[in-house]
Amino acid sequence: MLITSFLMTSCIEDFRIDTEDGEHLVGINGYFTNEYKKHQIVISKTTDFYSEEDAEMISGAEVFIHDGVDTIYFEETDIKGYYETIDSVAGVAGRTYYLSVNIVDEDGLHNYYSQSTMRENISQIDSMVVKEVEDDFASNFMGAASYTMTNLYPYFQSVDDPETNYLINIIVNDTTVMNVSYLQCNSLSLKHLAGMYFNGSEMVGMIGEQSVHTFKTTQGYYDNDSIYYFDMNYYPIVTEGDKVTLCIYSVNPEFITYKNDISSSFGSNPMMGMPYNVATNIYPGGTAVGFFEALSVTKGSFIY
Repeated sequence: MLITSFLMTSCIEDFRIDTEDGEHLVGINGYFTNEYKKHQIVISKTTDFYSEEDAEMISGAEVFIHDGVDTIYFEETDIKGYYETIDSVAGVAGRTYYLSVNIVDEDGLHNYYSQSTMRENISQIDSMVVKEVEDDFASNFMGAASYTMTNLYPYFQSVDDPETNYLINIIVNDTTVMNVSYLQCNSLSLKHLAGMYFNGSEMVGMIGEQSVHTFKTTQGYYDNDSIYYFDMNYYPIVTEGDKVTLCIYSVNPEFITYKNDISSSFGSNPMMGMPYNVATNIYPGGTAVGFFEALSVTKGSFIY
């Protein structure tokens, strides 16, 4: 009882850890894909741990990408710190892209750099099926009379590389995007199942049929010997007749590490994050943070 009382009262008072203020580093985040469009790089400075102010954006940088053949230049947009390719371009799977960022300040010229190889992706999504699946375990665990999920099941030939990681995103009617940031997309790794036909007979026989997105969950509960139902719709809400596009991105393992670090280290509460620095592939080491990733995408659409 004494221990419980101590724990309960100790959680009431604000707890602040003294952190040593260090030099603000340059933050660089950007993606380059095989989509024909203008690609973006965002450049800012890091902030203090407890700071509630917006990050300082860096203007006037020279930004370009090269792959040993072509050089792709960026220009700053009307939004400070946001840089876009001058022209619409598309990357090529299998190529390594080198990012270079030059920044001049009161201490002179600073060069920050990174590289990322755009991995091969699946050639196409052969088909997609939406169906309801009853979950007996969830029904028992949630105390519900029934627990039914409306899931999306794609079928495709996976890449024969156990290090390939996929990101899953959903677009509805070409305008509503489930996750604007790649960091918010669901991740999928097949590992020892790489090279199998996704949701083919061999894979299903080993691990069962696999969905990549849940549109809706319907729960039924008893009430005086009657069952009533309610639906939990997942973002984005999809209705009959909507055009649904499944996006499957192929990314490097290092990006998944970065993504997981970001999702584990959030907010300004040191008790809510992991006690380590977030991964980065921006160099020179110790002078910058962030990530540059070249990723390829394959899309497939259907009418819901």
